Amino acid sequence: MKRNKKWIALFLSTALAVSALTGCADSDDNSGNSGANSADSGSEDNGSSEDSGNEESGEEGGEDSGSSTKTRFDDLGGMTIKIGDWYSPEEEDTTSTQYAEDRYNYRQDIYSQYNFTVERKNISSWVDMPQKFTTEVMSNDPSVDIWYLYQTTVAEPLKNNLLYDLSTVKSVDFSEEKWNKQVTELMTYNGGIYGMSTEMEPRAGLFYNKRLFEEAGIPKDEPYELQEKGEWTWDKLEEYCKKLTQDKDKDGTPDVYAMASFSKDYFKMLAATNGAQFVSRDENGKYVNATKTQNFIDAANWGVSLIEKGYIMPDPEGASWDWFITAFRDGDCAMQTAEVYTVSSFADSMEDDFGFVMFPAGPNGNMATVPLDNILVIPYNYDAETVEKIMFGYDLYTEPAPGYTLDDEWKATYNAQFRDPELSVDGTLELMRQEEHRILDYQPMIPRTDYGDFTYSVYARAKTPQEQLEEMTPTWDARIKDANEGK
Repeated sequence: MKRNKKWIALFLSTALAVSALTGCADSDDNSGNSGANSADSGSEDNGSSEDSGNEESGEEGGEDSGSSTKTRFDDLGGMTIKIGDWYSPEEEDTTSTQYAEDRYNYRQDIYSQYNFTVERKNISSWVDMPQKFTTEVMSNDPSVDIWYLYQTTVAEPLKNNLLYDLSTVKSVDFSEEKWNKQVTELMTYNGGIYGMSTEMEPRAGLFYNKRLFEEAGIPKDEPYELQEKGEWTWDKLEEYCKKLTQDKDKDGTPDVYAMASFSKDYFKMLAATNGAQFVSRDENGKYVNATKTQNFIDAANWGVSLIEKGYIMPDPEGASWDWFITAFRDGDCAMQTAEVYTVSSFADSMEDDFGFVMFPAGPNGNMATVPLDNILVIPYNYDAETVEKIMFGYDLYTEPAPGYTLDDEWKATYNAQFRDPELSVDGTLELMRQEEHRILDYQPMIPRTDYGDFTYSVYARAKTPQEQLEEMTPTWDARIKDANEGK
């Protein structure tokens, strides 16, 4: 099932190694045989057929995902499709909710009908995943068939031709609603598609403390109302900042700040909501340094103006990078710009009720968020038939259970994390999943660049936006040029 090892050896002599990353704590490395081997024994006996469009209609889930052009298999020969990430629990949730139970039962049904199983597990920490992927794939011995890669780490294996071209697969249809179209666009390279996702995470927005809002004379649900009416703007945010920043003991230092944020989230949202990006892509598919646009410069200058006016809580000396989460939880600030996943860090321990809205619209943009979805890839090692089977099984596995919709799938987790899900989940998070509010930034596709190259010094007021851009532009231009040339 795997490609010739002599070819692999030739590739090993020329490919570049993925740079080591720093980040989260290690997880246990749990290796195993690849799914290609588990499919080998049955490959000759398991035929495929073209779906006529009227057989087994809708059995993959709550919606009919059948297509008259998709290749189907009647029997996958007992293969185990292995999926590796850095966060799956040891045991699948099968009973915590009715949805979890029904999803489990649906998957058992498809395993029985098509003679396969899916095994998903935590195989590495996210920081070690790129190196693990590269080492195993270049050694022609991938331990899993479908790999999760963090979006900021996928550029190197893409550049080094380690990913299978999924555009050649006939057992799935990437135009179907469940596939994340922006991940497909991001991973479209030289005419092929090298990554996928059925997940679409809501991303960065603005958390706010409802008690502090009321104490400042702001109705606690007003941000939601403004968001719904399309009147949630930078001007309104600054108006809030003035009311929320309070020096109660009159000692010259605010006792409550309007906001505390991670600099990357803050400036990324400012750019996105003012019609700007850090890196864009032109009509020819080439990456472009977008920090030179007036919209970007205006967004950065306005963001700095809020810092200069004393509305933004400064980083405490010696604090960890995520200090702002604790500051928000403890009521030291009324708002924080942050990724939605941070809710799990404070939701259970925060005494005050909180809300979550999109970052407001700038004068040249709209309410927006920036996708940063994990990318699922298949190593290039497998032959075409094996990949067809892997993708056929994965397509079935990712369908919602019968009687449920795609919305039921993604909302299940968030409904349990927010205290006002009818506003935060059905309102804000729903908006964040709409394409018009998702501003794709291609910076993660440029190796050896980082949002922090701009944000760290500017947020700390060590450099003005203009000074930092003058310093970083030659380096970024060179690295974007390399990315465009495949270096």
